[in-house]
Amino acid sequence: MTENESTSEGQKLCHPRKLEKEDSVNGFQSGAFELDEWLTKYAMVNQRANNAVTYVTATEDRRVVGYYAITVAGVSKQNVPSEVAGGAPPTEVSCILLARLAVDWQYQDRKIGSALFNDALRRAVMLSKSVGVRAFLIHARDAAARSFYMHHAELFQSPTDPLHLMIPIHHIEAAMTQADAAQTPSAIQQL
Repeated sequence: MTENESTSEGQKLCHPRKLEKEDSVNGFQSGAFELDEWLTKYAMVNQRANNAVTYVTATEDRRVVGYYAITVAGVSKQNVPSEVAGGAPPTEVSCILLARLAVDWQYQDRKIGSALFNDALRRAVMLSKSVGVRAFLIHARDAAARSFYMHHAELFQSPTDPLHLMIPIHHIEAAMTQADAAQTPSAIQQL
C-alpha cells in the first residue's frame, strides 16, 4: 500500500496517522470480532486515557480501513528470548507493545497490514530515541497472526508463549538503515 493508493471507489488512502475523533470506525470488520470491537468501543477511550495510541489508515472521507495500537510494556526477563534479553537488567525488559493490528476485510490482500506493521516498527525505533526501550513485542492473537508477523520480520519467540514474539530495537534499526541505503522502503519487511 502506498500513501496514494486508491480504493475501488476511487478514494485515496492516507499514510498511517493517529486516530482522531472525526474518523469513522463504525462498520469496521476485519473478521476478528474482538479486534473490531476494540477499535469501535475502546481505541479512543484508551487513547484519551494515554493507555495506548491507535494509528489508522483511512479513506479521504475518514473511513478507517486498517489500524494498529501500540503502548509500552515491561516483560519479565524469564519470558524474554535470550536473543533479546542479552545484557538487560535481571528483572524486566522494556518494550514497545504492538497490542493490536487489523485490516477491514474489504481492504485485505492490498498489503495494508504489511504497511501498518512496518509503520509500527519504524515508530518504535523513533520512540526508542526518546525513552528507554530494548525491544518490540507482539502478542499475536493466533497462529495465523503469528505467521503473518514471522513472514515480515525475523522475530524471536518467547520461551513461555509461542504467540509472544519479540525483536530487539537495534535489529529493526539495522534493517531500516540497510533499506534506506538501498532506497527500498519495503526492504524492512525482510528483517
